[in-house]
Amino acid sequence: MTEIRFGTDGWRAKMGSDFSFKNVRIFAKSYANYLKKRQKTKNLKVIVNFDTRFLSKKFAHETAKILSLEHIHTYVPQRDVPLAPISLAITCNGFNGGINFTASFSKPLYNGIKVFSSRGVPALPSETILIEKEIEEITGNFVFKPQYADYDLINDIDVQAPYIEYIENLIDFKLIKDSGIEIIVDNLYGTSRGYLDYVFSKNDIDIQTLHNFPNSPFEGVISSCSKWSLKELANLIVESGADIGLATDIDGDRFGIVDSHGRFLTSNQIMPPLIEYLINVRKMSGGIVKSISATDNITKVARYYDREVYTTPVGFKYLADVLSARNAFIAVESSNGASLNTKVNVKDGILFNLLVAEMLAYYKKDLEKILQDFYTRFPKLYSIEVALARTRIREQNYKKLFSIKKENLPFPGFKLEKIDHLDGIKFLFDDSWLLIRASGTSESIRVYSESKVSKKAKDLIKLGRSLIE
Repeated sequence: MTEIRFGTDGWRAKMGSDFSFKNVRIFAKSYANYLKKRQKTKNLKVIVNFDTRFLSKKFAHETAKILSLEHIHTYVPQRDVPLAPISLAITCNGFNGGINFTASFSKPLYNGIKVFSSRGVPALPSETILIEKEIEEITGNFVFKPQYADYDLINDIDVQAPYIEYIENLIDFKLIKDSGIEIIVDNLYGTSRGYLDYVFSKNDIDIQTLHNFPNSPFEGVISSCSKWSLKELANLIVESGADIGLATDIDGDRFGIVDSHGRFLTSNQIMPPLIEYLINVRKMSGGIVKSISATDNITKVARYYDREVYTTPVGFKYLADVLSARNAFIAVESSNGASLNTKVNVKDGILFNLLVAEMLAYYKKDLEKILQDFYTRFPKLYSIEVALARTRIREQNYKKLFSIKKENLPFPGFKLEKIDHLDGIKFLFDDSWLLIRASGTSESIRVYSESKVSKKAKDLIKLGRSLIE
């Protein structure tokens, strides 16, 4: 059996082989053991959620069954739910933790498990390593005996109503409605249907919707917020003359923004002006948490407005931990994930789509003009990211990078000023940077670059690839 190991964003594996009912049962039993040993109460309460992937719901109910047999009160939503409402439910109901069956933006072939702490945030490595130890202890000796669940300990739970109320207290829907902006929402066959589209409808804002039903094979559309996944949304915006397209991935934690010209805007492009809007217009106070791969323009905005910046490794569990521990109001990663320091400290694609729509309504300008105005105050930066399959040669060369002396590194045309080992290896130059790190969610090595000059950003990606190939 393949080992169950939690990476940057949970455990993911291929369906029908490594991700099986046997392994899910082993995980559920191990998680129960973990909770019993480390929680001081006997009245343990856990929420178990699932996305729209094939068998996710059955995995969730099988897990609830195992937990009930371990005398743990388990709450399961009647339908698939985005991550943010689950986080809110954990904190508001005093749950001891949560489990979500999802493989996020991975192909339909995969499924996965994310574990949440009693704070409603992704479990840290210090927590998941203890679950892994429990798994190691029972693997090999675990025998599942078919039993009826203790249904007195398994309950339905409504997480939609509290979350919609939470959102309505954060977003100025009247401003969006009065602006008259035309919006298209693409839920990408995911869990945000009945959430992102519903909250607009509830506030009398007419929108168009796309892929607004569950479809586990995704019909060839990977449920991720990327330029390639949102081509259909981009085409529809251009054809209809809409002002903005808003999308979420399968578990609703990432956002996708497409402007009125059908251009996909990355997190590195849209988040700096949004942060400035939140500081200037919404008067949000506190510092900013960013992942090491996120754009330097976030740092530049923070310094301009005299805000602290806290940099973390890639993985939202690290950002969430710092967000709650520091006087920060927002956490941002480069892969279209962000969170405010509220009752929900996980990535919330629904909330950030709505904040971008609100910003658009407030400025009464299209996104292109908003970005142009932003670049009059801050530099336009070009960011690139590529993922390379993790081969033996690349793995070896990547590890060698950490022992090469600074003066022996080949960076023609660039002045190397500093090397950062917070996550992988980051080379900082006078006006650019290059980051190479091993992914914690897939079998790949990721190479990132950023520069004020597009050609330099491309050249750094080439140099980065040459270092490990």
